Amino acid sequence: MKKIILLSVFFYVFSFIGKSQTFNIAEGTAVNDDMARPCITVTFEPDASEAKKAWKNYLKKKYDLKLKSDRGDDLKAEEAVFPAVTSRTMDFYTRFEKDKDNHTTKMNVFVKFGYDIYLNNTDNPSEYSSLMSIVKDFSVEFLRTYYSDNLEILNSELAKTEKEQAHTLKENETLASDIEKNKQTIEDLKKENEEKTAQIEANKKTIVTLTEKVTAKKEEIQKMNEVINGIK
Repeated sequence: MKKIILLSVFFYVFSFIGKSQTFNIAEGTAVNDDMARPCITVTFEPDASEAKKAWKNYLKKKYDLKLKSDRGDDLKAEEAVFPAVTSRTMDFYTRFEKDKDNHTTKMNVFVKFGYDIYLNNTDNPSEYSSLMSIVKDFSVEFLRTYYSDNLEILNSELAKTEKEQAHTLKENETLASDIEKNKQTIEDLKKENEEKTAQIEANKKTIVTLTEKVTAKKEEIQKMNEVINGIK
């Protein structure tokens, strides 16, 4: 009965969703030695280079597992000991795939115990569950940091745009005030007033653009906060 429950849990596809999906973790396959092998697949937005660096650091820091670069963005640790997953010696692989159409990255994690023997949910439910949990925990930590960093950038851009907007509004107030004063000597200051009026019109267009940017940045920040809050 316990084994049946475990299998039911493992066949469940973990999807972590806020207002928009931030990552998906599921059973998958990855080609190794010219054959499809069982693996754990995570799909998320950050590119492979960022995920690769974060994954290497995470496993080294938390589990003292040292991964080495393989082909392209792939990582591996041969004849590795990973007690958090199993007591058996393993070859540990991580393969990254870029989906240019969907602008996402797939991180495929798989384990080889020997010739043509790969960790899978059917034969190794407990070990598979342990690895699934590790991959999930990494994804949550990595994506929280990734989106938080992006949120910080957006907040900085918003502050800069709002400052520029306020400066331009103040400039327009000053220009309008100057025009009223200059009306006392219209003939002498006609040319200056025409220049200032032209500047006001130019500033109005700038204000419209900046206002649209402020609105867009606020919407991005709101969505980013929803994404972060949805990662649980």
